[in-house]
Amino acid sequence: MHPRFAFPVPALLLFCLWLIASGGALHAQPLNSQLQDLANRGAASRAVWGIYAVELESGNVLADINGTRLHVPASNRKLVTTALAARRFRPDQRIETELRAERLASGGVVEGDLVLYAAGDPSWTAELQSGRTGIAHLRTLARAAHQAGLRRVEGDLVIDTGLFVESEPLPPGWTWGNLDASFASRPGVLSLNRNLAGITMRPSRQGDPVDFSHSVNPPPFDVVNRSRTLAAGSAPTLTIERELEGRTVTLVGGLPAGSDAVSRSVPVGTPVTMTAEVFRRLLAEEGVEVRGGIRFERNVPKGSLVLGRLRGATFGEMLTLCNERSDNFIAESLYLLCSADRYGRGSYSGSQQLEVEFWRSIGVEPGDIRSADGSGLSRENAITPQALTELLIHMREVDSFYRSLPVSGRTGTMRFRLGTDGMIGRVRAKTGTLNGTAALSGYVTTNSGNTVVFSIMANNFTGSTAAIRTRIDEMVTALAAR
Repeated sequence: MHPRFAFPVPALLLFCLWLIASGGALHAQPLNSQLQDLANRGAASRAVWGIYAVELESGNVLADINGTRLHVPASNRKLVTTALAARRFRPDQRIETELRAERLASGGVVEGDLVLYAAGDPSWTAELQSGRTGIAHLRTLARAAHQAGLRRVEGDLVIDTGLFVESEPLPPGWTWGNLDASFASRPGVLSLNRNLAGITMRPSRQGDPVDFSHSVNPPPFDVVNRSRTLAAGSAPTLTIERELEGRTVTLVGGLPAGSDAVSRSVPVGTPVTMTAEVFRRLLAEEGVEVRGGIRFERNVPKGSLVLGRLRGATFGEMLTLCNERSDNFIAESLYLLCSADRYGRGSYSGSQQLEVEFWRSIGVEPGDIRSADGSGLSRENAITPQALTELLIHMREVDSFYRSLPVSGRTGTMRFRLGTDGMIGRVRAKTGTLNGTAALSGYVTTNSGNTVVFSIMANNFTGSTAAIRTRIDEMVTALAAR
């Protein structure tokens, strides 16, 4: 040994113990400095950063900047929801929705009620039904009932909503300002087309109200039309205001005469009622008359006669849509379905309890997470980068989860990110964005062929989100350079 490095045995022993306990800190420090330098540049310096990165193969911590500090994750919250769903449901598993009656009398008559057992399936949407709308998919069930011989129902169309504690729950922490936006449709035990309905608005004669039409029949909204057709060449000012509950939407402002029609997708305030009304119309169109009304009940005893079953998309397909497109509606629905599967009834409190069990099973303290909704739209969510990284490490070998993540330069919300400088296809990660919040968490393949698992979150910035995203991408590129 060279005299410069000759330690007394006790000192050498202490040094070795420190090196082991440091868990790779000698490797982490240079990378920490590099990432901190990126975080300190320009507008990024005004954000609160949380960064944690681990080399999957060795377990070495490569970066830790506020890694144990709680941050708002935005849509990185979907990683939690899809991890729960991937553990509870097989990727090829499908939800079945049944239509039942006690018996079918002569002439195809049900003398009592016709019962639709709502199963919480969120997949009745064109993206998950090979381009068919949710209404076209639901028509399959009405047609099956007719083919089974059903012609008339003397009683009511009953919707059994017992699978969820609340049939149309409002996700915790969702703000009033989001609730008329197309990205904020609430989940329901019975859902159709993401629980969105379209309104198309056209100018009429100057001074007269704007004309409008619905995309769904029967119309899911009662429209209060306070709009006006403006002078040709004027700036459009038309907006739609929706009640938190109920069916009323209000058109205010106006469209200039001679301008093109505009369409808006609006969250439905009573989605279970809308879907039930649409189904009754589809039954009529397929030759089945329901003489009674529509009724909503819980835990209706199942009749012995199955008149039709409707199968949804696979859970693997739903996980992919949720993460690749950052779909809030699918995320909220999956979150509720997890507790319904575990406890028999779906609720936000049940899913939060299930989540506590999950975190404990992978060695993460409950204090490292604050759970609200399933999508990340709520600002009441919080998580540490370290906890999110531990989740990603634990879920790496769960194929349906791993493959659901968008790929850099190729798919989903990562299609136009990290697509240059040799980074195409090397990152699978979930994006996240709210006002003042940007996040990216996932996996990156390094130059040496290893995998780095990382979580990067920036909170409380006031400048350009695009600039923060660029800085996050630079950080991931630095991780990949190992």
